[in-house]
Amino acid sequence: MTPKEMLSHHARSFAPAARLLSTGDYAKVARLYALCRTVDDLADTVGGPEVRARLTTLSDELRAGQGQDPLFDEANALFAGRPEGLAAYALLVETIAQDTGETCLADDTALDRYCMGVAGTVGVMVCSLFDVPLMWHSHAAALGKAMQLTNICRDVMDDARQGRRYLPFSLCPQTPAAIASWLPGARDDTRSAVQELLSRAEVLYATGRAGLPALPLRLRLAVTAAAAMYEGIGSELRARSCDPAKGRAYVPRWRKVVLAARGLIVDIGKRDRASGQQNAAR
Repeated sequence: MTPKEMLSHHARSFAPAARLLSTGDYAKVARLYALCRTVDDLADTVGGPEVRARLTTLSDELRAGQGQDPLFDEANALFAGRPEGLAAYALLVETIAQDTGETCLADDTALDRYCMGVAGTVGVMVCSLFDVPLMWHSHAAALGKAMQLTNICRDVMDDARQGRRYLPFSLCPQTPAAIASWLPGARDDTRSAVQELLSRAEVLYATGRAGLPALPLRLRLAVTAAAAMYEGIGSELRARSCDPAKGRAYVPRWRKVVLAARGLIVDIGKRDRASGQQNAAR
């Protein structure tokens, strides 16, 4: 698959929003998606000690600036002259390398580290590719972490069946097996944890949106639309009383269009108000 085909096929929430980008910018984002997706697929579909060793070596090579892995070459080409983007990719690779086996997060610190490693880094990489000033990168990282928390809440049951629990033990003191079996105690703890993480995601979405004015217009519109669609997944979960056992929550295509349009309308309204205030101050 080409990078554009990978983005179109796999990124069901972001791919429609990415069509708002120019042809050149879409190609750039597709290359980034392919870099990240390839590492993720290695961990999820292959896994095992060999993949863990390859990814650990790759992260070391990225930091050292010398390597043999084809992914090293592609990352260096994509982030040429942008060291913060390359460092973020190295952290993503390192985090995914540590996630190739059964994962059970212990506490909020471990959860935040994981979300930053696999998703906050993506926000930083996007900022790097589009030369967004460093002062805004933390907002992009917050938006990435918000989306990852949403993913965790959506995928609780699938992860539990694979022996993984990304809900921190401090919030959900249950084994993946207990969650997968949906035992009474696990049911209450899981629903409570999902509700809490969705609330945290809301705060992070707000923090992320505060950084949107720093993005080029078409990228800003694409990110706004994607964030609105991801938040829609959280709304679907809340409508199910935060019960992941009722099936994998997803947003129908027609509702994605509505959510994206609503997000764009809100963003445009904010820009118009900001412009009006600036004109009034002159």
